[in-house]
Amino acid sequence: MATHFRIANTDENDAARIQAKKVLKDPSLGKRAVLGELGNKVLKNIELGGKGKDGFKPSEPSFKNVKARVDTHWKKADVGGHKPITRSDSLKSINTIGAAVTALKQTNVAKTTATVKPKLVQVTKGAEIKKVKVVNLKREESRLTRRSLTKLKQIKKQSSSSSDVASTTSSSGRSSEDEEYHVEKKRDTPDTHSHKLLEGIENIDINDAWNPMLVSEYVNDIYKYLNDLEETFAIRENFLDGHKQINHKMRTILIDWINEVHYQFKLEIDTYHMTVSIIDRYLQLVTDTPKKELQLVGVTAMFIASKYEELFPPEISDFAYITDDTYKKKQILEMERQIVRVLDFHLGKPLPTHFLRRFSKAAKAADKNHLVAKYLIELASIDYGTAHYKPSEVAAAALYISLYLFPIAANANESKVWSKTLEHYTHYTVEQLTPVVQRLAKLVKSAPTMKVQAVYSKYQSSKFEKISTQPELHGTSLDALVEGKLVQ
Repeated sequence: MATHFRIANTDENDAARIQAKKVLKDPSLGKRAVLGELGNKVLKNIELGGKGKDGFKPSEPSFKNVKARVDTHWKKADVGGHKPITRSDSLKSINTIGAAVTALKQTNVAKTTATVKPKLVQVTKGAEIKKVKVVNLKREESRLTRRSLTKLKQIKKQSSSSSDVASTTSSSGRSSEDEEYHVEKKRDTPDTHSHKLLEGIENIDINDAWNPMLVSEYVNDIYKYLNDLEETFAIRENFLDGHKQINHKMRTILIDWINEVHYQFKLEIDTYHMTVSIIDRYLQLVTDTPKKELQLVGVTAMFIASKYEELFPPEISDFAYITDDTYKKKQILEMERQIVRVLDFHLGKPLPTHFLRRFSKAAKAADKNHLVAKYLIELASIDYGTAHYKPSEVAAAALYISLYLFPIAANANESKVWSKTLEHYTHYTVEQLTPVVQRLAKLVKSAPTMKVQAVYSKYQSSKFEKISTQPELHGTSLDALVEGKLVQ
């Protein structure tokens, strides 16, 4: 007959241990069960003389009374008429305390540094009830080093003393914050002009403060410096008069050939204008240049300008090749040393295109206006009669003709071509530009019949929108400019 053990008023797990010991001590109960069976289950319905394996009755499918053999020290019985505290309840209380600590982090410094009072939690061990102090530490405090804990204590002391001071200075702090806000608000829209603008003149750099490449804070000073440089490196009128072997016709042929080479090598437009500038400045200073070295001067000037302006300049062998090997590499290098010595290494003379970009921006010119002005500037570079004009004068005159012949759509109904804004940024009035405009108008009108056709042919291509063949450049409107009848 099977023996049934009943646990009363004691812990169920303790009763299981006592029963296991009885079974092991009694030899009549057979062999000890395997570790897996004994370690995870409590003996149930043990048969003293059972026929099953190892003296145990085969287990039934019902596991109603099976208990886990883990001593958790928690008791289900009521204690003092209160609800017993279970393991899950205690964990919930700890999580609640942790959530309260997290909420404290989001408050001000005085609240976060306040000390946390210990709380009492009831813990049962068997039939006994113990009260354990639970201290809620912050997450970051539990992992701090000694040095960090020392700093935290100092912060707590300072926060308690500074809480009173913060309440008294709150009103004054608000006023100081308002003042700082107004100061920074003014800095958001900096004045991009170096000097105060005159009334009625548009600030063309007001939207360029965000772009550091445009240096809007210094752009007016930069162009003032360029105006000074063009005065320093100016070309005098009839600068070839002192030469014995070279005349203005030879110069015109040389510049026309340079323009062809420049277009063939696909170089930048600034490279071409810098080449012309170096040639004229050198010929003005060296009056005994022989005729046979004129082409060498031109090739070497382009070689220098390419290294100055181009990202990937052509090799010196390419320049020797375009002269049909008339000059060797050694001769080009010797001429390069001679040119930079004569110019005293001052290669930074401003070019007409530098000023044209600025003036087109001031005029809000369209792409076609800018392209026509570039065409006029290249025609002026070949003409010996316009070589003594300053680059800014040539650029302003070319833009005036472009705006006169091709009015901007926004100003089509207005008769005024040269506005106050253009006068301010170009530093030229219409009266000052009249002689230069007349000279350029004559060049444009005679361009189809000129002996040198490099510039005219280049601007006949669709790449340049066939600007040189536009009817406006050969109509009656141009005749008024040739006669000097300029419109304000």
